Amino acid sequence: MTTRAAGGALPYAVLAFAVLAVSFGAIFVRYAEAPALVVAAWRMALASAVVVPAALAFGHRRATGSRGDFALAAAAGMLLALHFATWISSLGHLPVAQSVLLVTTAPVWVVLFGWLSGRDRPRPATWGAVALVIAGSAVLAGGDAGSGGPGLGHALAIAGAIAMAGYLILARAAQRSLPFLPYVAIAYGSAAVTLWLATLFAGLPAAGFSGGTWTALVAMAVVSQLIGHGGYNWSLRHLRPTFVAVTLTGEPLLAALLAWLLLGEAVTAVTAAGGVLVLAGIALAAQGERQA
Repeated sequence: MTTRAAGGALPYAVLAFAVLAVSFGAIFVRYAEAPALVVAAWRMALASAVVVPAALAFGHRRATGSRGDFALAAAAGMLLALHFATWISSLGHLPVAQSVLLVTTAPVWVVLFGWLSGRDRPRPATWGAVALVIAGSAVLAGGDAGSGGPGLGHALAIAGAIAMAGYLILARAAQRSLPFLPYVAIAYGSAAVTLWLATLFAGLPAAGFSGGTWTALVAMAVVSQLIGHGGYNWSLRHLRPTFVAVTLTGEPLLAALLAWLLLGEAVTAVTAAGGVLVLAGIALAAQGERQA
């Protein structure tokens, strides 16, 4: 991974398009009339159906990582599965804006994991970032508990953020040796297998959906997963992680705008106030990482 942009403006353009693509993810979930776990399973299965054959055809000769690297990529995929299962479930209890705001706090959890493991010593500004995120999350949870019980949606979204933080840590370690395409194929394939095993164990229906639901599932896999998350992973190889982390704070803003335009979900004053605190905390955490 380099610390400077490679290829001129291309990495910035890819990252900007990726943010927009991922922001549509919650909208597609709303349109998909299927259980959350099934939606997550199809999202990763359809994405894997593209990247695994591509890796076998074009990336296998460059997959020179050790068994440990492959194991890290597979473990990262399991955490990615947990991320999508919990976050998509949270959308059944929360407005899009709140769910996406909370799940975007993953960078702050990465900082906390680094401190708990003893590998990183956060700066005072980083602790301020954590305090802002906690305060913002409390405002969101206190203002609207959502449906399905007090705080259930918020807990699911935060669980999705924690799972994503773990994924980012393992993904960073695995990609030190594994090239992009083989890594993505292993991680996505592992996530798909994990989600389908969970779906079968839960006895959920995997087919028989409407045409609109199938369209939403395919769009989610192509737009949000392949283009969006694929663009994130690729841009991390060419841009500073701090810059990428700050840029990702645009996702909840775009998702809220799209939810308002397409779903009629208005952003309440409580969500706006909590969102300002959460986004400020994420930006401050990223700034602290840059200075570390």
